Amino acid sequence: MYDAINSKYTYKGTDVLKNKLGIQDEELLKEYETRMVAFKIATISSAKIPKGYTPERLKFIHKYLFEDIFYFAGEYREENITKGNFRFSQYEYIEENIKRIFKEIDIEQMKKMSFNDFIKKVSYIMTELNVLHPFREGNGRTIRELVREICFDCGYVIDWYEINHDDILSASIKAVIDEKEQIKMLKRSIKKMN
Repeated sequence: MYDAINSKYTYKGTDVLKNKLGIQDEELLKEYETRMVAFKIATISSAKIPKGYTPERLKFIHKYLFEDIFYFAGEYREENITKGNFRFSQYEYIEENIKRIFKEIDIEQMKKMSFNDFIKKVSYIMTELNVLHPFREGNGRTIRELVREICFDCGYVIDWYEINHDDILSASIKAVIDEKEQIKMLKRSIKKMN
């Protein structure tokens, strides 16, 4: 859970995010959210995803995954958040920083990269978006779906369900300082399409 004092996104006196079902029990909301997002991830390939790699595509992914749960689906957060001792990017700078990150995503160029360079680029994109944390909730799942799409468009596959969730979280936390663990995880998990 994120630390945000008097968050506009949570029910008063709780850490539970305001949601379309009015669920105020954190465990019940988490259970519903997990099942709903898994279904949405399984069906996203049938959605009309915006062409190209732009901030709008990231917003679309977030909206698609979370629109049945949260009112803020597809919208950048409007408050600062921390997790443990880590403070994510100031919300006022999300818009400009996300544009900078997406300018660096060139699929045609990435298709020509060696496997090792491709992995490093994917890790870089993941880390930059994670530090930015543009949404109030659901950043990791949204970023992982974007990465899956990038891999697919470049002739690779990654199945995030084959990777231990704790390993993904640990690698992404450490990647802020050193991407080695995340790069190793991606090298093991990303495969060339047959």
